[in-house]
Amino acid sequence: MKTERQRRPTTVKKSARAPSTQTCEHGLPLLKHQDERMCALEYLNRFVAPQRVDKVTRRGTQLYLVFDSGEKLECCCESCGESHGDDQSFIREIKEIALGRRALRFRLEANGHLMVWFARGDHLHLHRNALERFRPPRRGRGVRPEHAPAPPASNQGKQ
Repeated sequence: MKTERQRRPTTVKKSARAPSTQTCEHGLPLLKHQDERMCALEYLNRFVAPQRVDKVTRRGTQLYLVFDSGEKLECCCESCGESHGDDQSFIREIKEIALGRRALRFRLEANGHLMVWFARGDHLHLHRNALERFRPPRRGRGVRPEHAPAPPASNQGKQ
């Protein structure tokens, strides 16, 4: 004889949490570049260094270093971990150090923050959030737009 517990179908409840993401030895999420997985730090050192910082741009209150290769690295304050694109003195300091310079190396410090070394020995200290929020740009998109020629103009009103 089957008991009530045996007759009931088992259901698996889905967790409300997001699925666990794989991380590197630094605890950073792994990114996919082509068919290879790597952390943001490795990606920056392999594909961004020694690119030049082409511009410093804002998107809302986020401030980004934009490299020649198109990658964007958010400038997260070392103290609080947030980007202060609305703070003119913060923007000025970032531009003085980074704008027009080549980023030679990206290093994770013992305290977990990111250090960006530039040509001529200058460096920039950023919060770890800059690495955690970094995503490589999407490349290799192909578009084949279709164009339908405009219909010929009618000559009804002209005589």
